[in-house]
Amino acid sequence: MGSAVKVPPLGFAGLLSITLLAGFTLLSPLPIRAQEQSQPDGLDGLQPSGQPNETLTLPTPTERGATSPSQPTPQSIPEPEAVTPPSDPEDLRRLAADSTLLSMEAGQRLVQEAKESAAAQQYEPAVSKLQQSREIFNQLSNFHQQLYTSFTGIDNRIANSHRTLAAETAQMRDEASYELAVVHSAQNQADLAVPLLIQIVGSQQPTRELGRQAYELLADIGFVEIVEEPTSSETDAAAVPEVSPEEPSTPAQQTGLLSMAAANGLMEEARQSASAEEYEQAVSKLQRSREIFNKLSNFYQQLFTSFSGIDNATAETHRNRAAETAEMRDLATYELALVHRVQNQPALAVPLLIQIIQSQQPTRELGKKAYEQLWELGFVDSPFPGGRQSSSGLQ
Repeated sequence: MGSAVKVPPLGFAGLLSITLLAGFTLLSPLPIRAQEQSQPDGLDGLQPSGQPNETLTLPTPTERGATSPSQPTPQSIPEPEAVTPPSDPEDLRRLAADSTLLSMEAGQRLVQEAKESAAAQQYEPAVSKLQQSREIFNQLSNFHQQLYTSFTGIDNRIANSHRTLAAETAQMRDEASYELAVVHSAQNQADLAVPLLIQIVGSQQPTRELGRQAYELLADIGFVEIVEEPTSSETDAAAVPEVSPEEPSTPAQQTGLLSMAAANGLMEEARQSASAEEYEQAVSKLQRSREIFNKLSNFYQQLFTSFSGIDNATAETHRNRAAETAEMRDLATYELALVHRVQNQPALAVPLLIQIIQSQQPTRELGKKAYEQLWELGFVDSPFPGGRQSSSGLQ
């Protein structure tokens, strides 16, 4: 028999090493099997390709820099073309002056076209174009005036430039207004021409050429009377032709509805309607008469202001006209209040009567009558001392 191989007995250290190695070999697969068993059997644990989910990990900077052949590099993505700015920055804000409506050139072009239309007696397009040009010049004048105010004390050179442009465009506005008034006069629409002419006189002053032309046209229409007074040779050269006192009665008919004659006629018709108990017609005619007298009073007041300190005689004439038409306005207002009272409408009568007292003062005859009406209506507790009771009929 062969001799047996004798294995020397292991010491305690050898037995411990064998035991640990065996334990490690047996225990190491267990976490893996436990992880595999925790995977769900359904589709939740699979990607669309049927592969298990993988833990999402962020690429390192080195990995981010690497690109696969199937993915385009950043250089291969087309970049949007950059807009190259023009070489001249002024091209971004420069406009052709005649290509916009808000320009002096556009306003002047409209005025020229309007003159051509008026010469061909095509008044409607002429009126439309003159109104447009007038609005353009007025806006431009206001804008330059605002810029002048903004730059005053900051840059006087720029401020003075805008001040000059404001004056130029205001002059063009007044010229367009005059042309528009001429067209209205040619259409026998003095009620539209007179307000424009009075605005021109107030803007230009009666001493400037355009102001004198506007005032002369007011005289031609019959709205004012021009009386030449003996003055120095220089004033005589600039004075307008004399109009005799007998002449205004004839051209005054040209003023149409905007005249004392028209307003007085409406008042007389209203009285007749009230006598026939046609109160609605009476109210309508008295309201129109009152509006005409009020406009006339305001216009004469503006002319008084324009001539004050320049021609005091003319200014005083317009002041008297303003007071006269204001008196007639208050009389029409009083008769309108009486009609409202007859209609048993004190809520409409009382405000008119109070307006009369404010305008006339309680010491004047018409003011006393208005206060007496308030007393008869029961709006006040006592009559005015020294007053007299008046009948409720039209007076």
